Amino acid sequence: MDAETSFGPFLCAARGRFALSLHAFIPVAVAALVLAADGVASRYALLLATLLLHECAHALVALGLGSGRASIAIWPIFGRVLVGRLSGRREAWVALAGPAANLLVAAGLALCGARLTFALLRAPLLDFVFMVNLGMGAGNLLPIVPIDGGRALASLLRPRS
Repeated sequence: MDAETSFGPFLCAARGRFALSLHAFIPVAVAALVLAADGVASRYALLLATLLLHECAHALVALGLGSGRASIAIWPIFGRVLVGRLSGRREAWVALAGPAANLLVAAGLALCGARLTFALLRAPLLDFVFMVNLGMGAGNLLPIVPIDGGRALASLLRPRS
């Protein structure tokens, strides 16, 4: 793989211009959580699904805007997508796609009755997924590089060449 996946062993799959790599510790963590605690493994799996949705949104928008490739790497608690070089506004759209996907899911769950709670491990699954998507979407909009909001702002402020 590349320097992005050098933090340990990865399970990789690639097809055409798209590649997905999962850190090899993820299945071990899920298995350990299944054995250790009631309900925690399902919440971790939902957290990983939310993270994968976020990164796939980046990748799909990048490919749709003309990027030659998209490679997603998922670590146990965070992810990263690498795409081909894009220009200013296109790069901003790609950066904002992940948070937008999370906020759309959160809005849909709110319409289904999800509510705000900070007791994530004891909350009903609907509320848990709502809070994870809301937090991931809003948190990634902060204008701090390398977070998505900072990347979008930087790409729009960068002089055009």
